[in-house]
Amino acid sequence: MLDSSRYKPDRSCRAKVLRRLTQWRCAKPLEKTPKQAIVSFTFDDFPRSAAEAGAEALEACGTRGTFYVASSMARQTNLMGEMYGPDDLERLEAAGHEIASHTHLHLDCSRASPTQVLDELDLNRDALRAYGVTGAASQFAWPYGETCYEAKRALAGRVDTARGILPGINRKGADLMQLRAFELTTDEATERRAASAIRQATKSGGWVIVFTHDVRNTPSAFGTRPDVLRSLIRQARDSGAQILPVAQAYDVIRAS
Repeated sequence: MLDSSRYKPDRSCRAKVLRRLTQWRCAKPLEKTPKQAIVSFTFDDFPRSAAEAGAEALEACGTRGTFYVASSMARQTNLMGEMYGPDDLERLEAAGHEIASHTHLHLDCSRASPTQVLDELDLNRDALRAYGVTGAASQFAWPYGETCYEAKRALAGRVDTARGILPGINRKGADLMQLRAFELTTDEATERRAASAIRQATKSGGWVIVFTHDVRNTPSAFGTRPDVLRSLIRQARDSGAQILPVAQAYDVIRAS
């Protein structure tokens, strides 16, 4: 059972330098900036509350989201509450939400070889098929947001996009193998930052990705409340932005 609160990233000088270099070494550039703002709401790991309250908040606005699955976490319980089950995957996919990949073991990909990362991707996809997922799971998110340039290069031919956790609006030249995203947590400042990014994108174009974990009235430090999520979704809708799952957003940008 995963306990994210105990995860300790490598804090050595070498690791810190590599993180800085990795974010600026583009493995697969985004070819265009969407003229009309696009917003994607995503959920990592993911807790059952995201499949319920998170999906409900999106569906109430006529929109859908992307759920990144770490397949070993099915039916587990951790600090984010009860995790998804195969029935949640089936229901979400039937409702039009996107099921995407997050490795099998929630692997720190910066500490693994490219071969190990690809093996984890295969394990996760096999598990998703066994759980009844019919989609291609062609989108990926780095567990803990951790990656390295070699891992990004390895995934460039295997997935369409790989989302990170560093904040920013995705425009032409953004790295499709480390897409920028805004975290939404119990810290009220995270909602303000995401809302500001959406407003900026509506003025000058761009793709804003938001991510969170559990969606509960008393969320973990990695999650958010349903009312906060609903508010941000409504702000995105009212801004005139398109709200799309990651795969659809990428298809729209390529076709524009």
